[in-house]
Amino acid sequence: MSARSRVARAAIAAALTVVIAAPLAAQSTPTPRALSLDDALALATGTSESIGIARAGLGRARGQQLQARSALLPQVNTTFNYQRQLQNQFQAITERFASNDNSGGGAPPADSGGGGDGFTDSPIARIFASPYTATFTLQASQNVFDMGRARAGTRAASAQRTAAELGVTSAGAQVQLDVTQAYYDAVLGDRLVAIAESSFVQAERTLRQVQLTYNVGNTSEFELLRARVTRDNQQPAVLAARTQRTTAYLRLKQLLDLPLTQELSLTSPIQEAPVDVPTVSASAQSATTLAVDAATVLAPDAWVRDAVNAVMSTADTTVNDRLAVKQVEQSLEAARQQYKAAKASRWPALNVSTLYQRFAYPDDGVPRSLADFFPNWSVSAGLSFPLFTGGRLRGEVMAAEAAYDETRFRLAQAREAAALEARLQVEQLEAAQSAWLASVGTAAVAQRAYEIAEVRFREGLSTQIELSESRVQWQQALANRAQAARDLQVARVRLALLPQLPLGAGTGAAQGGAAAGGASMTQGTQSRPAGGAAGTTTQPGQPGGGTQ
Repeated sequence: MSARSRVARAAIAAALTVVIAAPLAAQSTPTPRALSLDDALALATGTSESIGIARAGLGRARGQQLQARSALLPQVNTTFNYQRQLQNQFQAITERFASNDNSGGGAPPADSGGGGDGFTDSPIARIFASPYTATFTLQASQNVFDMGRARAGTRAASAQRTAAELGVTSAGAQVQLDVTQAYYDAVLGDRLVAIAESSFVQAERTLRQVQLTYNVGNTSEFELLRARVTRDNQQPAVLAARTQRTTAYLRLKQLLDLPLTQELSLTSPIQEAPVDVPTVSASAQSATTLAVDAATVLAPDAWVRDAVNAVMSTADTTVNDRLAVKQVEQSLEAARQQYKAAKASRWPALNVSTLYQRFAYPDDGVPRSLADFFPNWSVSAGLSFPLFTGGRLRGEVMAAEAAYDETRFRLAQAREAAALEARLQVEQLEAAQSAWLASVGTAAVAQRAYEIAEVRFREGLSTQIELSESRVQWQQALANRAQAARDLQVARVRLALLPQLPLGAGTGAAQGGAAAGGASMTQGTQSRPAGGAAGTTTQPGQPGGGTQ
């Protein structure tokens, strides 16, 4: 075989390998699932375990309400019983007396109807001595008077059902808030990963530039080592940001009950550029003196106040409109009715019942017609009064009274907590709005400063310290803007869902997340080369508050 033929066959084999491997590679890489925030909320509503638990509690409350209401309605029961006796004492007595009468040879009894076997054929003997008995029973009873105990139990069950219905709505609002936070945390994770990777690429570009100048002898080995350390110190920041992003995605998949290995593509970005936001204050543009008026500089921004008022105009922070407060109010009503029912149990109770029966005593074991059944109907009235229960009733009253008092105090606590939480939510919204306003325009200014620093460094007019500081400031500005946008979006959603949320839901997590993000960004700001240090350590902002 010639060399040309071998080369041709090798080329054909390589082409076939590529053709076969391409579809396999395409199949091994799954397509990410596009997921918007609305899709995530709809998906979570149908798969959330907390909503399922709340709905199960509602079903239980409905069943308990039906049980309590049944005490006010008549109770009707019917039974049918068929009995075959193997040995019957009345049958044995009848047969014995009948045999004694026949063996005596005397005159038959006067009530025997004139026949020797009159005793055996008498109706009473047939009833008691019959081996077959068929019984049809219809029984009805009605509670006439119980001092309002049954009605109080019904009202208590109705209040518990209302509280359970409010619980379902509250659970749904909590799921919406959790999913919104987890979704925006994942989006924030993507953004911070992009920022960290961009900073790493910039450090790599600086290293290559220093390497080129070192190769031609224009830069010292010290500068080359500094650039390399700066580049290497960026890699842990990239890894940390990727880990935070993975954690946020796993949390989101858990809430949505999705496979943890499924890839997601989030299509609802965090709004980072709202319309008509002032970028630079008027005082900064017209500054002509070094004198600073502290009251003017530290005064709340009017734009922030207007933005908060616009959100508050559509929000409801009334204490009595909180579902959590209404739930405790319904629990208080249930406790009050249960206390009333416990006290009513010490009074007499009147009950009326009726019992209707039909008996049949067939000779061959099978009733032939309705005429074979004999009626038995009775009506009774019962009056019951607890004379001595060993302290049971008193204990029930004391327990019900204590539960009622406890629920009253819980209602007061719930109202105080609702008022405090509403105020805290407004403060958090104002803080998030202020942080967002402070971050607007900073990233653009920091980017421009880095571009100038990079040109100065390339032209030999500045050092790596200046370039590293500019890079850190730009990276921090981008991370601050992304974190502030996430916090603002979550604060708005939380305030919109506030009337339906449980007490304290999401407040601690949100504060902790903002603190974590701020701490990581502060660490990035302080990570700067000092003196003759041969390196720069940078820690980017991390997605805070999202991964729970």
